[in-house]
Amino acid sequence: MIRGLRQACLLGGALWLPLFASAHNGEWLLAKCTVGANNRVTVRITADAEANPRIKTQEDLVRETKGLLLVHDGKANTDFLTTANQVELGVDDHLDPAAPLGHTPEELAKSYTLLKLTAQANVMPRKFTFQLPEKSPHTVILWLVDERLENQEPRWAMLIGGDESPLIEVDRTIKDEDPPWWQRRGWRRLVVYGPLVLLAAWLVRWITRRVLP
Repeated sequence: MIRGLRQACLLGGALWLPLFASAHNGEWLLAKCTVGANNRVTVRITADAEANPRIKTQEDLVRETKGLLLVHDGKANTDFLTTANQVELGVDDHLDPAAPLGHTPEELAKSYTLLKLTAQANVMPRKFTFQLPEKSPHTVILWLVDERLENQEPRWAMLIGGDESPLIEVDRTIKDEDPPWWQRRGWRRLVVYGPLVLLAAWLVRWITRRVLP
């Protein structure tokens, strides 16, 4: 059922997430990934201590989030927390009103015990995805926010064990169509055809001097 709901979220966007959030009553983890204007990546993981059976204390949160979000750069996986240069723990008592989870005014006004772990990494791969370990017991709702974009639509992904997030691009100053100089078309033509042009010029000069009267 969870995998079916996950597919619905990926296909239907945030419209299905309120249904999922209500049905699971906070047993999932909310992970908000923010790419700042300075290209820093901040991940805030929130757990409802009253509803999550595995996380009741901050110590539980630290234990359960270790190795939870794996950074995949196309070659290898790295625990995001090991790349973070700053990690903070905190507690909140109200839901995030900016999260488009369809919370009712009554839910937003209610008090909760929300345990939070916030990690920030200054250096990340230019492009990467988040992956959950194959045997992860958690369901993670990943909320992607890019502060460099204006009027962006909410980006969500529901991840269960073995799933992978949409692609996250940190540095947009380098374009995929801009290869190294030695691979660019003009330089490549010069490298390939340059010696042939020089050889042809040498032959013409040799023939002019030695063969033609």
